[in-house]
Amino acid sequence: MIKLQMHQTTLEGKPLSDTGKVLSGADAYEVIEAMKLQSPFTADMTARQYIDNILAKIMPEGEATELDATEFLSKLAEQGFISFLPEDDHYPSNLMEVLETIRQSGATNMLDAPVVAGLAIQMGETEVADWIESHRREYAEIIFNGRPNRETREVKPCADNAE
Repeated sequence: MIKLQMHQTTLEGKPLSDTGKVLSGADAYEVIEAMKLQSPFTADMTARQYIDNILAKIMPEGEATELDATEFLSKLAEQGFISFLPEDDHYPSNLMEVLETIRQSGATNMLDAPVVAGLAIQMGETEVADWIESHRREYAEIIFNGRPNRETREVKPCADNAE
């Protein structure tokens, strides 16, 4: 399994770290399929056409070579266009139950993560409190979207679009 963040770029084509969608796939080709579906201009390309198209844009003229899918992703990471993410982005198994208990108590606004973490500690749920403190982005996604573990940002290719 490969999980990566595809970074947005400036108007000059420079990558912006810590931005962009999270994509995943069983292998490099599946990730590339998800990547090409991010734009209507590349969605109909084959994986080979997509790779060659991107390499022509980011490599100095004459240096673009025919890379396989894994080498292509490595080249993108090397130049800052993507970042590989850890696969095991786990959260405590009782996270949702603890958060629901805190929410129903009405003791705090759920957007106040430090107070929520403090209430989790008072409940004896130190693992949940530690997770909230160290995973602020994921916590916010749970509060806004009701789902843990970046599921709302992760994009996988649709079976309908597979070649």
